Amino acid sequence: MKNRHKGINIILAMSIWCCSIGLISAQAGQTGVGTRNPKGALHIDGAKDNDTTAPTAPTTTQAANDVIVDKTTGFVGVGVLTPAVPLDMRSTVNTDNALGLGTTTMTAAAAGAGAVRYDEVNAPVGAKIEYSDGSVWNKLYVAPKKVVVVARQVSGQNIGNTAADIVNWTLDSQANNIGFAPATGVFTAPRDGKYTFLFTFNLAATMIDDGTRVESQFYRTSGTPAVLARVYKTFGHSMNNETEDGPSGFRMKDTQAGGSSVATFTLAQGATVTVRMLHNLTGGNIPLRVPNNSLPDNPDAGFNSLTIIEH
Repeated sequence: MKNRHKGINIILAMSIWCCSIGLISAQAGQTGVGTRNPKGALHIDGAKDNDTTAPTAPTTTQAANDVIVDKTTGFVGVGVLTPAVPLDMRSTVNTDNALGLGTTTMTAAAAGAGAVRYDEVNAPVGAKIEYSDGSVWNKLYVAPKKVVVVARQVSGQNIGNTAADIVNWTLDSQANNIGFAPATGVFTAPRDGKYTFLFTFNLAATMIDDGTRVESQFYRTSGTPAVLARVYKTFGHSMNNETEDGPSGFRMKDTQAGGSSVATFTLAQGATVTVRMLHNLTGGNIPLRVPNNSLPDNPDAGFNSLTIIEH
C-alpha cells in the first residue's frame, strides 16, 4: 500500500510540474513545450501562440518566438524552425536577431580556438570583441571608413595681401566628406593618421607685377607650428607689354595666376587644418575665378578645388 501511495504522489508531482510550465506533448521521440505539434527533438513555443487545435506547423510569425532542436542534426534554431548551422538565429520576422556576448576571465587557451568574448577591461582597455586563436585573445579589427573630402569653390572670394582662410566650399555629395566644415573650410581629423591635401587655385585675370608670387598655406587652427606648409607660385615675368599683331601694337594684357599645392601630414585625432591664400601680385584684392552657377559642366568650374584623402 505504501508503494502504491508513493507512485500516486510521483504522478501528482509530475502533473503539477507540467501544469506549471505549460503544455508538454511528445510525438515519436519529439518533445514540445507550449506546442501540440513539435517540429524537432525539442520544440519550445515561447509565446504559446502556435496552433493548439490541429497538428499544423507554426507560421513564420508564430515560429519567431520558438526554440527548436533539430531531430536530425541537433542544431539549435532560435526563431528558425530549420537551423542550418549549430546555432541559427536568422529569423526573417524578428528585428532583434542579435547575439549577446559577455566578458570572461578565462585564458584564450582555456576557452579554446574560435571562442569569442566581449571585453572592456583587458589591454587594450576599451569596448571590443576578441577571439581566441587557442593561445591569445585577439582584437577584431574593423576598418574605419576613410576620409575622401572633395570640395570646390562656386561662391567666390577676394584674395588680398594678407593670409585669409578659403571658406564657403561646395561639397561633392558622392565623397566621404567626414570631418570637413564647408562654411569655415576647417578639416578636423577623425583619427590619428596620415592625410594628403591637394589644393588647386585660379585667380581672376588682372594686371600683375613682375617678380611677384601667390602663397598658399596649410594652416593649423590650434597648436604649433601654426603653418604646416607653404607653397609658392612665382611670376618672374608677367605678360605686360607683350607684342600683338594688329593696329594696337603694344598692349597691356591681363594674366590669370593659378597653380596647385599638395602636402601630406601626420595628424592627431582632433587636429584642425584649413587652407589659406595671399599674394603680392598687385596692391589690392583679386577674386577667385569661379563659375556663376554651381553646375559642374560650367567652363569656369573646377579651377578652385580642395581634396583631402586619408591614408
